[in-house]
Amino acid sequence: RITTRGRRSSRSTPTRSSSRSRRRMRCWRIIKKHADEILKSLKTQDALLEIALQLEEVALNDPYFSERKLYPNVDFYTGLIYEAMGFPVNMFTVLFALGRLPGWIAQWREMISDPETKIGRPRQVYTGETERDYVAIDQR
Repeated sequence: RITTRGRRSSRSTPTRSSSRSRRRMRCWRIIKKHADEILKSLKTQDALLEIALQLEEVALNDPYFSERKLYPNVDFYTGLIYEAMGFPVNMFTVLFALGRLPGWIAQWREMISDPETKIGRPRQVYTGETERDYVAIDQR
């Protein structure tokens, strides 16, 4: 189980060391490089974009984030690119999904090619607590 805690928490945030995480880091660096190139070539002056870039700079240089290997994800950079290109924010979700669509279709095709598969479900088993007493927020 992974719990989300505030920055001042004494608990540490879990880190990833899987090969999937390493692939994401490579992808993140590639997207960031291209995002920087595109943003420079567009030469846009947008206050929101400037704030996002400053936020990125702080997150990349803050020991809290770097020690835990927490970096802006791929969608952060693609969102900046979409913003700089003039796409409306309500289109971002569609644009993010379009890039993932080939993978989703490939996964679906693999699933339906297996006659044993009746319905697609995540292959995960919850191992956390089964029963807990409710504690009101003001008493936590």
